[in-house]
Amino acid sequence: MVMRVAITGGIACGKSLFSRALEQLGVELLDADDVVHRLEAPGGAAVPDLVRLFGSSVLDEHGGINRAVLAERVFSDPEARRQVNAVVHPLVRTALRRWLEEPSDTLRIVVIPLLFEAGWTDDWDIIICLVSNEALQRERLMRFRGLTDEQARKRIAAQMPVAEKAARSHLVVHNDADAEALAREAKKVYRFLMEKANEYRKRGS
Repeated sequence: MVMRVAITGGIACGKSLFSRALEQLGVELLDADDVVHRLEAPGGAAVPDLVRLFGSSVLDEHGGINRAVLAERVFSDPEARRQVNAVVHPLVRTALRRWLEEPSDTLRIVVIPLLFEAGWTDDWDIIICLVSNEALQRERLMRFRGLTDEQARKRIAAQMPVAEKAARSHLVVHNDADAEALAREAKKVYRFLMEKANEYRKRGS
């Protein structure tokens, strides 16, 4: 019996940093964003339907999706966002399930920023949610992603409120301090997950 674990949270709340800390402790990770990148790369399974929806203006010079152009459309138009999600989400979900079904002796965790928005709550035994205060989210988006304050606010508003995500998760990790504090939290979560994974293995044997 395999324990299914997912990491989610608000945008710019430290999901990547937290995930890397877990990876260094020995966890295998698959990020849904990386799956999306592959689906939208030249020859990717999502490309034909996205071009059908939005035209060739969303293509880059290599024939993949220009993510900056698509993002500008999606974050300013809720209907466009719904259409993109209807194309991409089922493909991502299938890829994640296949990966989790592969035999492995290592604890595997999936990172899914839009887990609740996609309606995938019931797919997981443990959901870990990363949260930060909104001012910090905006600051990180501007500093690390080069967004304007308005763009940062749009990105945050496009997602479910982080407090609601936290309320629907099994574990909540607050990331309002520094990377060292987050790494300490990752160690605590890792110990908890290893204990739970052992319980699941015993049940399945």
